[in-house]
Amino acid sequence: MTNTQLQTTVCKQKNHIIVKLRKVIRLKLKKISAVAGSIAALTLGLGVMAPAHASGAQEITVWAMCSETGEIAAAREQVAAFNGYYEGDYHATLTCKADMGTAVKSTSVDQLPSVFEFDGENLAAYVYAGKLKQLDGLVPASVFSNELVSIQAEGTYKDGHKYSVSQYDSGLGLYGSKKKLAAAGIKDVPTTWSKAWTASRFTQVLSALAAKAPGKKALDIKENYGMGPGWPGYAFTPIVNSAGYQIVTNGKAVGSLDNAKVVSAFKTFASWKKYVDPSADDKAFENGRVGLAWVGHWQYPAFSKALGKDLVVLPLPNFGAGTKSGQGSHSWGIGKNSAGTELAAANVFLQYIMQDKWILNVTDQNGAVPATKTALNKSVNYRKGGALQLYADQLAASCGTATPTAKCVTVPRTISAAWPVINTAFGTAMQTIWNGGDAKTALHTAAVTIDQDNTDHSGY
Repeated sequence: MTNTQLQTTVCKQKNHIIVKLRKVIRLKLKKISAVAGSIAALTLGLGVMAPAHASGAQEITVWAMCSETGEIAAAREQVAAFNGYYEGDYHATLTCKADMGTAVKSTSVDQLPSVFEFDGENLAAYVYAGKLKQLDGLVPASVFSNELVSIQAEGTYKDGHKYSVSQYDSGLGLYGSKKKLAAAGIKDVPTTWSKAWTASRFTQVLSALAAKAPGKKALDIKENYGMGPGWPGYAFTPIVNSAGYQIVTNGKAVGSLDNAKVVSAFKTFASWKKYVDPSADDKAFENGRVGLAWVGHWQYPAFSKALGKDLVVLPLPNFGAGTKSGQGSHSWGIGKNSAGTELAAANVFLQYIMQDKWILNVTDQNGAVPATKTALNKSVNYRKGGALQLYADQLAASCGTATPTAKCVTVPRTISAAWPVINTAFGTAMQTIWNGGDAKTALHTAAVTIDQDNTDHSGY
């Protein structure tokens, strides 16, 4: 080899090494940027997350619902990762909202963020108010088709268009202590929705559990969450559905919510109050004061930690038309006024957080049901044989908006712009009944209120 050839070869090798070093340096800097974003998020608590970013990157604002520890962490992590991955192209600034409902309601359309998370039950109200951007033709169809059927329904308005995507769905049922049930002589413990206890059998179960409990209590229904507007709209509408009705049928609540079968079901429910621990400390079940808890997926991490292998998941009692449960949870949408490059960036953000990696990141922390088919199949808890498979099975048997029958389980909260009014009216009736008021009168009053609101708004 001549000196010239040798020098040429050496130069090529040096250039190759330099190129490789540059790639490594860029990768390291990208990782450092992502870490810096995470640190900034942690130090800023519930405030705004705004790590340094390259000039020229398209900025988007993101509002997240930050009331649960695991969800707060997941929101920060996915935003930090997004900023790291798209450094120089897009940058998201995260703001946590403890009360998203009030925040969205009180914010004018032109002041809404690029992207925001919200309770899916309010989708119709936000679309009606002109606060959400239609996602059809923006977010790829493959993202929607990968969502669970229940989530696809939740994100669809009455005009047939889609306005949200969701990372997780919800599960509602009973948690039980195997040891306490066995000690009370309860052998017919149902672990599939088709074998749910009837309401009358459930009364017997509560009586048997209470007889063995030092405090003579058997059930935690999370009364501490509040028995007025709010919690009942999710937790106790399955009683209406299990009696064979929706809160509103064919645009009318009168004749549906106040139907004789529904009234009878709530009278039975109210009769269980003597067995209910108010759970002022929110730990009636974990601390062993009761053998059953009527609550959702979010309690699984705490219950599993407290009871371990003693924990069992059961369906809610059957009031006549089969066991029923809720469906739907937090959703993500784009502000109606997002446009141009901001809209493009918002779209990229939604697609980014809908990857299985980020869905599983949040569901592993909050215990929720992964909202996509692919993520669900990867979930240790929700796939076949998992500790929470019952919740996945229930969602797979969604009733949709049809009349609830024994062949289906989960029912969405009324998909209507009137939901805030419906939720308040139903919650008020629930509070009255729980406090000893007449079930028929309370439910009829709620039904009349709902129908009058519908008339006042010309059917929305």
